[in-house]
Amino acid sequence: MLTRQHQRLQELKNQSENQKHAILHAQISDKFIIKQLDKLIKLYDQQVEQIAQEMQNLLSKDSVLKNKIDQLCKIKGLGLLSVATLVAETNGFEGFENLRQLVSFAGYDVVENQSGLRSGKTRISKKGNSRIRRILFLPAFNAVRFGEPASQALFERVFVKTRIKMKGYVAVQKKLLTLCYALWKKDVNYDPLYHSQHVKELEYQDKK
Repeated sequence: MLTRQHQRLQELKNQSENQKHAILHAQISDKFIIKQLDKLIKLYDQQVEQIAQEMQNLLSKDSVLKNKIDQLCKIKGLGLLSVATLVAETNGFEGFENLRQLVSFAGYDVVENQSGLRSGKTRISKKGNSRIRRILFLPAFNAVRFGEPASQALFERVFVKTRIKMKGYVAVQKKLLTLCYALWKKDVNYDPLYHSQHVKELEYQDKK
């Protein structure tokens, strides 16, 4: 509930900021409305901070959950909100017997794109949990930017092959999700030099 409320508040804040931007660049502006929007934006910021604090309070009451989430937060690109959202939306990765099920649940499974002249090309289905894909959008950029080893290498491989940056970032989103799943299930510490092996083991089990 906290992570979803956080997302709703962010959406409302973005709407207010967009409205303010539109008014400021319109031929006729209204200082009264702008003042109201500024108050709303400030209120949303305060409420977002309160939710972040409540998340911390909730985690402080469960040392096991806190330790596991803290471990995932060590992955470059991921923060408390992104990890908490992944854990909340997957119910602690319960009910998933393998990576294929998790990837499909999040909408990262690959399907054939048959629209127009693009027949034969592939894309992700986007039929799964949109909250997971949304929360991994910025972490994927940051993982590449800050040099998370497996993520950066994956992005470069996909970009060299397709010349499309966004496909590389989507691949990194999926990589971060499967990495979190592997570390959570195996309850192991994050090691940037060797962590990819945990995902590879699960991928191999999926193929058997």
